[in-house]
Amino acid sequence: MQQPLAGCSPQRQNSTTTFQNPNFLEIQDLTKKYGSYEAVRQVSLTVNEGEFFTLVGPSGSGKTTLLRMLVGMEAPTSGVIKLKGSVINNLPPNKRPTCMVFQTLALFPHMSVGLNVEFPMQIRGLRESERRTRAWELLKMLHLDPNKYYEKFPSQCSGGERQRVALARALAYNPEILFFDEPLSAIDAQLRKILQKELKDIQRTTGKTFFYVTHSLEEAMVMSDRLAILRAGQIEQIGSPHEIYSYPKNAFVASFMGEVNLLDIVGTGNSFAFWELRRSRFLIHLPETLPSEQKAKLLIRPENLRFSSTPQASPANSLPGRILNEFLIGSRKQFHFEVESGTILTVERLREEPIPTPVNYVYWEPHESQILNS
Repeated sequence: MQQPLAGCSPQRQNSTTTFQNPNFLEIQDLTKKYGSYEAVRQVSLTVNEGEFFTLVGPSGSGKTTLLRMLVGMEAPTSGVIKLKGSVINNLPPNKRPTCMVFQTLALFPHMSVGLNVEFPMQIRGLRESERRTRAWELLKMLHLDPNKYYEKFPSQCSGGERQRVALARALAYNPEILFFDEPLSAIDAQLRKILQKELKDIQRTTGKTFFYVTHSLEEAMVMSDRLAILRAGQIEQIGSPHEIYSYPKNAFVASFMGEVNLLDIVGTGNSFAFWELRRSRFLIHLPETLPSEQKAKLLIRPENLRFSSTPQASPANSLPGRILNEFLIGSRKQFHFEVESGTILTVERLREEPIPTPVNYVYWEPHESQILNS
């Protein structure tokens, strides 16, 4: 008999999800070392039952290593992994109530689409009629007409269609949690946007817990209930997309979450700071007090900057300069505003918003900025 795919384990057809367990998956001080190199360093987090949780970070941050430990393909150097309160550190992949959707999908090329989806149910010993009925239901859920796709082979399907087949097969295992290793990275941008929304819809419909790994900020923002930002093997921040975007913990998180303006400032002991450039020095009104001589970053989102022809009254901050470049991005316009040679601020305004003439200043209110650690 063929064995389950690595990272997948057959489960009961009638398993239920209560959506009541806030510590469905617990990771405590998880560390992975390769010799003296720490790929993952004391990572701790919890995932709620029925949640779409995303781990996001740049290449080399430790995302895949962490994921491989969670599905049992790597043994932790130290730390604990719990699922529903039970430690699963030493359980092999095929003994865990989990399933993994790989970046390479790993479909069986010699099996039709329908048989690929039926494979997990065949392992469980379900009758052929039951397997076929369930496979048809899953293909329909994944927007693959069974009349057209059941007898097709993976090689006859597009990249997006193969991705749907892989997800249908993963759901056929009826796992308690599904892990995803950047499954949309090889798909073109337009189809990726469609599948992002479909994945979220499927997660809500099935009530399954999804643990998704990606380097794409867009995927994380579109699909996640919560996300964790990983850098150099450590968690920088965990929260909802809104929380992390609006209240980043530090400059790295702010930059990772999208285009931002980060000003290197030095405190004066009150609610003002100096922004030192090569030839200019600006006194900036802050949203809060910064100790004297303390260095920090001031975060200003591009959408919080506005143009004017004249300086704005205090407490607004006005910086002189000129528009260097203008870009149309769908419903928005993005501008590069040059404060002095080589110092550029990014400004975003709605496409239909009128721009004053001439543009001599960019300005923002103090409460529209945020002081961050470097």
